[in-house]
Amino acid sequence: MRCGLAAVVAAAAVTVTCASVPVLAQKDGKAVRLFDGKTLNGWERKAVHGGNGGIWVVQDGVLVGDQEPGQKGGLLGTTRTFEDAVVELEFKADFPLDSGLFLRTQPNGNGYQITLDLKPDGTVGSIYVPSDGFVAQDNDWKKKYKEGAWNKLKAEITGQPARIRVWLNGQPTVDFTDTKERLPRAGYIGLQVHGGGGVWGKDSRIRYRNVRVTPIAPAEQAAATR
Repeated sequence: MRCGLAAVVAAAAVTVTCASVPVLAQKDGKAVRLFDGKTLNGWERKAVHGGNGGIWVVQDGVLVGDQEPGQKGGLLGTTRTFEDAVVELEFKADFPLDSGLFLRTQPNGNGYQITLDLKPDGTVGSIYVPSDGFVAQDNDWKKKYKEGAWNKLKAEITGQPARIRVWLNGQPTVDFTDTKERLPRAGYIGLQVHGGGGVWGKDSRIRYRNVRVTPIAPAEQAAATR
């Protein structure tokens, strides 16, 4: 047995909170750790996108996601909501799989998805909205992506309509300003396991670590969006 197996989420979505994981407990402009490397405190499985949220475990300090039996998925989401913010994380993806970082996510699972789609027709660092499809794409993502290694993802979302900027390993992928108020300003942050056949290998896993968010105060938005 590998050491560090700290948590397995039960079949039903359970809301968990813990004072040691201060989601939105710090002032705007201060980074907040969303994943403590030991537990799933501050997160809950979201029964959206036709699944129950996927299977998520904490293993050797890493958050690991996989499909449920029956090739079902869904989202692992924060128990708190966020508005304008910068989200930073590191991810390592097997091939093939379909994952993503969701921003301003609503109860039905709709949100701005930063794609982490490692499959033949996939893309990394683009923006997809489940209700509408792609709204911004980066066709040069393979030049920035490190295959088989840890990759750094940064996403900044501000304003309403939203402006979203994305960086992969420090290099910009997309800078998108919406033309309408597509989603409410507040929503949870989600990590995806995509359900269905053909999008997830039998032994594929998505791995996340160093997940943190920096809320942006209204007074800071002008500087952040210049």
